[in-house]
Amino acid sequence: MPPRPARRPISGSPALLDLDLRRGEVAIVHIDDDSDGLALVDLCVGLKAPTSGHVRFLGVDWATRTRPERLRRRRRVGVVVQTEVWPSQMTIMDSILLAQLHHSERSRDELIAEATGLARLFGLPGLPAERREATRRRTLLRAGCVRGFLGAPDLVLVQDRLLDRTSELAIPMAQAISATRARGGAVLWVSASAEVPATQFVEADQVHRLGDAGLVRMRRPQ
Repeated sequence: MPPRPARRPISGSPALLDLDLRRGEVAIVHIDDDSDGLALVDLCVGLKAPTSGHVRFLGVDWATRTRPERLRRRRRVGVVVQTEVWPSQMTIMDSILLAQLHHSERSRDELIAEATGLARLFGLPGLPAERREATRRRTLLRAGCVRGFLGAPDLVLVQDRLLDRTSELAIPMAQAISATRARGGAVLWVSASAEVPATQFVEADQVHRLGDAGLVRMRRPQ
C-alpha cells in the first residue's frame, strides 16, 4: 500500500504516494507547495512516518529499524537542501566533510580531494574555508551540491528552491547525476516547476507532480 504523508497545511488532506525508485534511476517530482517537498524528503529518509503504508530504503522499511539503525542508514543518503542549513560554528569546508569523516573510514585528505573535485564541477575554485555568515549565498548553493553528492551515496535527494532558479548549475547537476546513476545510485529531485532551468538537462526515468491529487505520473515534454 502506498504511503501517505502527514496532512498538508494548504489542502488539509493526506496525499496518496506510490513511488518505486530503483538503483541507477532518476525521478523528478514537481510540487505545488514547498511543504509537500519537505514532507516527501522527510519520508524518504525516515524522519516522518506515513499515516499508512510503508517507506523502504534499500529494501528495508524505515519503521522497522531502531533509532541507531536509522542513523546508520541515513549516512547512505545525500541531501541537497535549503542553503541556510549550515552550522554557524563550523567552516563550510568542515561542514561538507563532517558526515563522511565521522561515518566512513576514508582519510581527511581523500575526502578533501573528492570534495574539491566536486566543488570545481559546481563552479567553485575550491572548498570554502569561511563560516556561513562570511560566505556568499551563491557559494553556499554550490557547496550544498558538493555536500549532497560527496561520498557516493546510494540515494541523493535534491530539494532547494534557489537551485531551481539557477540555470548555470543545470549542466553541472546533470553531470553529477549522470555519475551517480552510472555507479548505481538513485536520485530524487523535488522541484517547484516543470519549467525550472536546472532540471532541463537531467534525463529522468520518472516525472511526477505532487499536489492535492497525490503523486501523479507525468509525461515529460520532448
